[in-house]
Amino acid sequence: MADRNHHPYSIDVRPCWRRPGRFVCSIVEKGEPRRYGAQSYATFDEARRAAQTRLRQLVFEWQLVGS
Repeated sequence: MADRNHHPYSIDVRPCWRRPGRFVCSIVEKGEPRRYGAQSYATFDEARRAAQTRLRQLVFEWQLVGS
């Protein structure tokens, strides 16, 4: 059984290769391929905040499944 104390997700924010000067983010689940969202952000912090918001949703859902 998976360790229910640590969620299996991580955030990755990096420069957008399609739009220089912008950033993209992804949330990766252990063992799954990395996929970046179609949306780009003006700053690193903006992309990080968007990813953190989605991460909170995923962790909440992950906790419900484990209950």
